[in-house]
Amino acid sequence: MMPAKFCHLVEIRPLYALVGQSDNKTARRVDGSLRDDKGNAVIIRQISTTDLPALRDLAERTFRDAWQHMNEPEPFEAYCREHFAVENLAAELAAPDAEFYFAEQDGRPVAYLKLNLNRLPHSSDDLQSSDEWYDPALQLERIYVLQDVQGQRIGERLLAFTEKRARDTGAAWVWLSVWQKSPRSIGFYEKNGYEIFGIETFWVGDDPQPDWLMRKRLAPQ
Repeated sequence: MMPAKFCHLVEIRPLYALVGQSDNKTARRVDGSLRDDKGNAVIIRQISTTDLPALRDLAERTFRDAWQHMNEPEPFEAYCREHFAVENLAAELAAPDAEFYFAEQDGRPVAYLKLNLNRLPHSSDDLQSSDEWYDPALQLERIYVLQDVQGQRIGERLLAFTEKRARDTGAAWVWLSVWQKSPRSIGFYEKNGYEIFGIETFWVGDDPQPDWLMRKRLAPQ
């Protein structure tokens, strides 16, 4: 569930869900141009290592809210212990070409986003039209939004931010993975121009869960 399998441990299983990255990058990218459906400013800023406690809390809370009720307790808890450990998230923040972002309202993180630059699906995945992947691609690994602000189009704005970031890096595609048992998430991406192109298995503990791989070819700016 958590992944969007975006990487055999990539999570974009959204409901609408979201993520961020390191200190020197934080000063580089801040986007204050977005607003929720009530007109409130939504600041998107890159996550730094000093944000690690807040990231850990937000990531685990949104993941549990989205998927806990749909999973068996034992493998789900094992997954959470491993993947939301501070040392695991710190390693993700430090990984090359990975970027994490918070969406904030009044200084409060309400969503997070994780992007992987220059990342293509694994060649072992069950893909369709694999010959079309000549151009660079960006992976949207995670996008999670707190339940109390869902319905304010924050997920939609984060997706638009993702596509802008992809264009800025020269990517022609954005791709992600989404749980096949989440029709709401699938519909969200289809509404925004994403199409299924393959299948990936996401492991929650010892529980294999099938994800759809979805992608969108970006129009030139």
